[in-house]
Amino acid sequence: MKWVHSIIGILIFIISTNIESEHFDVSALGLAVWMVYWWITQPVPLYMTALLPIIIGLPFELIEHADLAQSYGNHMIFLFFGGFVIALAIEKWGLHEQIAFTIIRSFGKTPSRLLGGFMVATAFLSMWISNTATTLMMLPIALSVIRAIPRFREKRLFSIGLLMSIAFAANIGGTATLIGTPPNIQMAGILDQEFNMTIDFFEWFIVGFPFMITMLTITYLLLRRYFVKKSDFQMMDIAPRKLDVNQKRVLTLFSFVVLFWMGRSLLNTILPFELNDTGIALIGAMILFIVPSDEQKPILAWEDLQKLPWGILFLFGGGLALASILANANIVNYMVNEMKPLVTMPAIILLVIIFAITIFSTELMSNLALVSLIIPLMGKFAIEMDLPIFGIAAGIALSASCAFMLPVATPPNAIVYSANLIKMKNMLVFGLLLNVITVFIVSVLIYFMFFYNGI
Repeated sequence: MKWVHSIIGILIFIISTNIESEHFDVSALGLAVWMVYWWITQPVPLYMTALLPIIIGLPFELIEHADLAQSYGNHMIFLFFGGFVIALAIEKWGLHEQIAFTIIRSFGKTPSRLLGGFMVATAFLSMWISNTATTLMMLPIALSVIRAIPRFREKRLFSIGLLMSIAFAANIGGTATLIGTPPNIQMAGILDQEFNMTIDFFEWFIVGFPFMITMLTITYLLLRRYFVKKSDFQMMDIAPRKLDVNQKRVLTLFSFVVLFWMGRSLLNTILPFELNDTGIALIGAMILFIVPSDEQKPILAWEDLQKLPWGILFLFGGGLALASILANANIVNYMVNEMKPLVTMPAIILLVIIFAITIFSTELMSNLALVSLIIPLMGKFAIEMDLPIFGIAAGIALSASCAFMLPVATPPNAIVYSANLIKMKNMLVFGLLLNVITVFIVSVLIYFMFFYNGI
């Protein structure tokens, strides 16, 4: 069937090149539909689809060389690259496992405390490491805990809740930081490239962290309510483990990078030059190739970067290029004009509609692709209607990261589902409830942070 989807995507674009419109360039819309269709059906890898703006956009003059170079070479992509390299060092030397075990041990050994410990550990790691890598690391830990749990009547029910908590916490945790999940960095890249608006690490943290804490708390309470029944079992104590020399060095560097990200604005008032988040990430990444391990070799070698998910960097670039193509073709302006009647709605209702569309759409397609399509449109709409553009864009990015219903929606969902302990019904019912709650939480948060004037 993949070849059928391949042909359909190509036909969509061919047909669009033979349609004329006085409002916008239909071939640009055809390319967008082609990319979205392939992102959903995936006849080729997502990352190859992201190269269509180069393969098709240039020959059909849908994008200029300069705009294309700016898209695939955007500084936000290099910020994510730097974050990836640092995360790679954390994984290589097992620091993430130490952090996870320390958090879990600190919370306690009863069912409720175990659930909370796993969620906090997963969310914290997902703030800095990809949610996919975090889930892959936490799943075997959870399975070993499940095997060690004394037999009791609700063991299977608790096991389902524990595994689902890892997937949900991994999705939620990434929303707290700019590098935590791809939609965040893509949102910042689009705002920077299309609207000349720079979002730094701390600005996002002010929005993302409260959302993460709120959603994590609500998700924990719901999971505990449905999956943790009364029981007096306690797990065996997890023996404390000391950090080795390599882990201490990676942790020290990682801590300094985070501190520099958080205090960049203050540092720029002191230093004779100006720091930016991308520069901080790349400096931290470069130091990892200089600082020696206890084996007198650098903490990281270039060969280690083979594990880096390079394809996602192409996906970022393709999304930014598509946003530029849609803007140049006047499609965004046309759709904004069609949407103007919506501004008569109360702000909170408008936000609920936008974020609901986003969160339920991301159940079926790549959240990165979705952000690439929606934010240019809603950003232009916000400017035309004099609405807070960052608020709407932030809400879209947060919503795009919170798909809880289907195993195919996000990698964490798929990974825990593969353990064969969770039924589709479990994830569908509980995920639907969380999706609805997320729409409400995002809408209220964005409304009070960006729209409410206290009158």
